Amino acid sequence: GIFSTRIAYVEKQGSRYQLLISDFDGENAVPALISAEPIMSPAWSPDGKYLAYVSFDKKKPIIYVRALDSIRTTVLANYKGSNSAPSWSPDGRRLAMTLTKDGLSQVYVVNADGSGLRRLTSSIGIDTEPRFSPDGSHIYFTSDRGGSPQIYRVSVDGGAAQRVSFAGAYNVSPRVSPDGKTLVYVSRNEGRFQITMQDLASQQTQVLTDSAKDESPSFAPEGRTILYATEVGGRGVLSVVST
Repeated sequence: GIFSTRIAYVEKQGSRYQLLISDFDGENAVPALISAEPIMSPAWSPDGKYLAYVSFDKKKPIIYVRALDSIRTTVLANYKGSNSAPSWSPDGRRLAMTLTKDGLSQVYVVNADGSGLRRLTSSIGIDTEPRFSPDGSHIYFTSDRGGSPQIYRVSVDGGAAQRVSFAGAYNVSPRVSPDGKTLVYVSRNEGRFQITMQDLASQQTQVLTDSAKDESPSFAPEGRTILYATEVGGRGVLSVVST
């Protein structure tokens, strides 16, 4: 249940960045990493023992994996250009990520130990923000290959990508519910960026929030609660909304 879960998030205070881990309600926050350089995109491993994240501590975006039961940190991806947006497979054996090593931002898959790098998408647009489906068979991602940012999915074995989102002209940051039936993402509606839910079978959509600067939605393991970042009174906050 949600009451026994934890959240990982990034806090900026002055010129200092902290990767924090707290209880589901934001209490008992403990820093896992403190840096003078930006930290982005924390991602839990399925067993909750590791966090993948992006750090700029070498003056460029590099993907690291930190073991939470120790201070052991390993470099997962430090290729030419940008290394960003890590996401774990459901079995914890692989990660998807976005790399620019071959030119434009494209989606790659790599083993959890950093071996076996494989390019998954090939487009003339920007492909980014990959997320595995709960059964591990597909990867959902954001792409502007059609002219505007939309959600697509591709088989983990490769092949042609299928467009998934059709409502509106701007949809980014896909997350799939644990049961695989629902997709949430950030959509732009009359200049406001809001959390939107889409039934994957019927393609019906529903805007869940009434704020204007929503980012980074994340399903709780029970599939009914969504954590997201937004802005209230000019200050960055974390909020939750029910599906």
